[in-house]
Amino acid sequence: MNKSLIRKFCESPQRKLIVVIATTTIGLFVWVPLVDEYFDVKASYATLTDELGLARQTAKTLPSLEEQLVQLAEQLEELEKRAVTEGTLSRYRSQLVEHIRGADCRVRKLDVSPPTRRPWVKDDDPLQQTLAKGPTVQKTPFILEKRTVSFLVDGTMENIQNLLEQLHKDKTFAHLNRMSLHTKGRDGGVVTLEIDMWLFALERQKRS
Repeated sequence: MNKSLIRKFCESPQRKLIVVIATTTIGLFVWVPLVDEYFDVKASYATLTDELGLARQTAKTLPSLEEQLVQLAEQLEELEKRAVTEGTLSRYRSQLVEHIRGADCRVRKLDVSPPTRRPWVKDDDPLQQTLAKGPTVQKTPFILEKRTVSFLVDGTMENIQNLLEQLHKDKTFAHLNRMSLHTKGRDGGVVTLEIDMWLFALERQKRS
């Protein structure tokens, strides 16, 4: 291991912020398995709902299916709260602004892109830009929605650290796509943070 590199890191006045950024980055990546869980539960709920409709003709299996459906509905309700849809977008923006202002940072830019949509297939990956193809691909009745939220903020090093900690605690289904950080001024007292995050949701296709 390069000892000079370790020494430079330990002597750097930015070392605390570097550690926080690394922790936040890892934390945002941790949400990916939870995103997968959300998609799995939503798909299972839809499948079971369809099966329940058919099973109503068979009284013997009905109680068991209804019990499973209630359990999945409870799981899905909790996971849905973390997804960002057209209906919850305004609330999410307000929540993000509260995080920024609560950390005493100044918002210089905050944009949310229109959603991109593509079909969702079985065992899909929300981070893939294009739809998987091939004879083994199994279609589902869902559409994957992905939005990009971009924001640029200014603050002291302590302010930026507080903001990153808030983002780390936030339970929204978000994936960190890009992050940059640089200081301003002769003394480097003002720090500018720019972040792009992907926000996910899964919607059932409308039947024609």
